[in-house]
Amino acid sequence: MVAELAPILTALYSFYNVVFQPLLALGPYASLGFFSVCLAGLFSLIYWHFLDIEKADKLKEKMSHHQDKMKEARSNDKTDKASKHMQKSMEVNQELMKENFKPMIGTLLFVTLIFPWLGATFAPTVQLAETSPGMYEGNLTFGEQTSLITVNNSTGTPVVEYDSQQAKVGEYFDASGVTWDVKKVGEKSPGLLSSYEGKFVKVNAMFVKLPFNIPILAGNELNWLGFYILIAMPLTYVFRKLLGVA
Repeated sequence: MVAELAPILTALYSFYNVVFQPLLALGPYASLGFFSVCLAGLFSLIYWHFLDIEKADKLKEKMSHHQDKMKEARSNDKTDKASKHMQKSMEVNQELMKENFKPMIGTLLFVTLIFPWLGATFAPTVQLAETSPGMYEGNLTFGEQTSLITVNNSTGTPVVEYDSQQAKVGEYFDASGVTWDVKKVGEKSPGLLSSYEGKFVKVNAMFVKLPFNIPILAGNELNWLGFYILIAMPLTYVFRKLLGVA
């Protein structure tokens, strides 16, 4: 499975790199901002095309009607009547979910095709080759620029070195016009998205430094995914509102 997927993904990523190279050359904010706007518009168009808007609106009205009746029955202590309206509301909700299934599949298709590449671009895993005991080198590529980075692991604590900058795991360095957060240095085994095996360093493009900490989700910074969500979520709402599928 891995052996079959890896060449396909490599070819697909190479195609994206060539097509979007001029865009990536504009910098991380401009390029990811462009992708966020385009994907928000594309996903909204998919919903507009595949969703039966008239039927969905009628189902929403029916569900709202049953929910209002359920609240009214509960306020009047009519438990049986409230239960019936709750059941009806759940049945209508299931119908509405079925109507949303087709556009959801269309959206997931594009997510599967583009999001792994976005992750590999803005949060790359840099392959390393040992040059001497405890010393490794690898190429960090973003847009049209390739930066040679060194990982010094001679003391047992990995240190990423680039252009007189040094950064341990959890620290930062600047390369190709991007601030990179060093997430991990370790050994990689072949997996679903890559057949690479050996030493690697995982870095994340840092887009927004937060004045507070978001546990688990982002910490005190927004990476590419957080930045994408920050832009795409409100735009998706606006686009769907304009298309009548909000």
